[in-house]
Amino acid sequence: MPHSSGGGSSGGGFHSSSSSSHPSTRYSNRPFPGAMCYVYYDSAFRPRTIYTNVDPTKQKRNRVGLYIGLAAFLLVPGAIIPIAGFHNPQKIATDYSTTMYVRDDLNVISESEETTLRATFQEFLDLSGVSPSVLTIQTSTWKNGHYASLTDYAYDKYLAMFNDESHWLIVYSADDTAKTNWAFEGMQGNNTDPALFAYTTDGFNKTLYEELGSNATVGAALNHAFRAIMPTMMQSRFYVEPGLWIFMGVWEAGVVAAIVITVFQGKRAKLVQNAVKVEGQPKMAKCEHCGNDYYEGTVTKCPKCGADVTHPHYAHFEGDVY
Repeated sequence: MPHSSGGGSSGGGFHSSSSSSHPSTRYSNRPFPGAMCYVYYDSAFRPRTIYTNVDPTKQKRNRVGLYIGLAAFLLVPGAIIPIAGFHNPQKIATDYSTTMYVRDDLNVISESEETTLRATFQEFLDLSGVSPSVLTIQTSTWKNGHYASLTDYAYDKYLAMFNDESHWLIVYSADDTAKTNWAFEGMQGNNTDPALFAYTTDGFNKTLYEELGSNATVGAALNHAFRAIMPTMMQSRFYVEPGLWIFMGVWEAGVVAAIVITVFQGKRAKLVQNAVKVEGQPKMAKCEHCGNDYYEGTVTKCPKCGADVTHPHYAHFEGDVY
């Protein structure tokens, strides 16, 4: 069977070719191009017509394995969440240049604050193996550098300052020393992941944000943020990132929808597995023994009482003219 090779239109974009050369199965209660009419009888012995582009009697019913597979997919979050949620922080190896910087180009950190901050950095390094550093700049430094964001600037600055993946750089920017339009961005090397989990960096960011929004100086805010996470950052805990919860929720909804559709299709396939193809418009008839309706030519015995219906008595409706 032919299939689309793609196309397009002005104002409508374009679409690619389809990957399947097999026609899709379609069922409808109304006629449509290419459809054939089939008659089947429901559980109450009532005649039903269905229009489809395939022979329903030849469609394979869903296998038990399919339901087992869907059930297994439904249980996937139950296996992933415990594994992904349990965190056991590990101190990383310090077999790299552990140089730590306090570069205050914006001049917002006093000498005493820098001394305190360096002492905190050393404690942080001894605890986690991660070397922290801070860089303060004027907002125009990264904006005039044609960076789309402070994140892009921090990324490039990390690569320029360090030759390893074991540092944690905090870049602070503002228009002036009065914390006008301030912002900060953290950039951590890949090797810091065993020690710097998301819940740790989230806690740091929350604290630093609150401190910078208060009357605290930049130096004091930075020091307080590091101090706030140090007591518990190396403790084991269970924590699942919000993004993973959302993903698993979408996953579960998709699997449940697939199960519902599969069950529905299975029931429909069971109903129509004995369907009879009808050429033209089917004629309604009535069983002379029990009065049950049926379509002529689709059965030889009444679906309800089993009486012979090879000589049908047609159903009549009020207003018929003879």
